[in-house]
Amino acid sequence: MKTVIFDIGNVLVDYDWESYLRTFHYEEKIYQRIADAVFRNEDWAEGDIGRISAEEWLELFIENAPDLETEIRQVFAGLEGTIVPLSYTEEWIEYFRRQGFKLYYLSNYSSDLYQRTKDKLAFLEGFDGGIFSYEVKCIKPDEKIYRILLERYSIDPSDAVFYDDRPENAEAAERLGMKGVVFHKDIPLQMLGK
Repeated sequence: MKTVIFDIGNVLVDYDWESYLRTFHYEEKIYQRIADAVFRNEDWAEGDIGRISAEEWLELFIENAPDLETEIRQVFAGLEGTIVPLSYTEEWIEYFRRQGFKLYYLSNYSSDLYQRTKDKLAFLEGFDGGIFSYEVKCIKPDEKIYRILLERYSIDPSDAVFYDDRPENAEAAERLGMKGVVFHKDIPLQMLGK
């Protein structure tokens, strides 16, 4: 293996919308309805695909629960609160760097959320490259996004390992000849001897 490709959310940073949504202290019924309208809704992928503006994205969420417009706007306004740095990330990246690996990212991520959280993703500046889904208008596990990454950076899939928290995304990488690993937080801790 010469190349490591990382998903970002729930691999290099926590995507913890549940804890973020709890900070608003909504009653349980309201919490669940907002979760369904925003975070557990297929409309979330529209932002990741990158074909709509942030305002259009927000309007899709509001359409899912129009009577909760005020609350949804409030939640959307602080969306960067869903992204939480992880303690092992920098050390794990350095672990691979020291061994001479090329490092890339491949992540379903909206332009709006990226603009709000790029300071939390500063570690990506040391990578050899990568792709956010919003940039190429397609999302994992669509094989097209993997092919774009492989071709753009001349990556030999047989030399690459791909870490993603979602089994279907790891399986798509496998179909294209990479080693797909379903990520859990014990993996970097074990590698780092913690």
